[in-house]
Amino acid sequence: MKVASARLHLLAGVVALACATGSGPETSGPMRYRLSGSGIDWAVVGEDRVFEDLQSRYPDFFAVVLDPAVSHDPDVRAIRRDIEHVPVDRRNFDALNAVAIGYFEMTYRGEQARGSGGIGFLTSGFRAAKLAAIPWRAYGLVEDGRLRDGILDFFEDVSRGEKRGSAPSVSRLARVVRSLAKKETDPGRLARIREISERMAPEKQE
Repeated sequence: MKVASARLHLLAGVVALACATGSGPETSGPMRYRLSGSGIDWAVVGEDRVFEDLQSRYPDFFAVVLDPAVSHDPDVRAIRRDIEHVPVDRRNFDALNAVAIGYFEMTYRGEQARGSGGIGFLTSGFRAAKLAAIPWRAYGLVEDGRLRDGILDFFEDVSRGEKRGSAPSVSRLARVVRSLAKKETDPGRLARIREISERMAPEKQE
């Protein structure tokens, strides 16, 4: 299955622009959440070509989430297996970053479909929620602090609402993030969970 050519051309342009300017944070290794500071897009962060790096690892997943013409859900079995791998290594973080790209693409597509009168808005929102559930589940299954910090980095990125089309969906994940506190005992991460969920929906905090 081929990714829509227009989308690939857009991504190629973003990658080329980032390589030419060299702006943004530098890469400090793949074992981390890599989309923080990417601005409104998610293909590149400074000199870190995130999408280009991950596309070959999860080609079937990206072929579905990046093609608006595809109506079925992506197969996430490989991503779920990787993000839940123990001991933690690069594959956990590759899966986390792939999920993040899929999530932001789905929220963007949903906002594009808002008000169109079709079911695209609801469908994209439902798929985004299912993708966000993958790192949520991994947080409870994998106790390694590095991965948990990376997962919180992802939810913190969501809470900023900076990615294109993501701002209206931020509050939908507040309860999901708050529930992570039941899986955590570390004081520092508990404080981050409270801070992130409050940023997502301050009026709904108990």
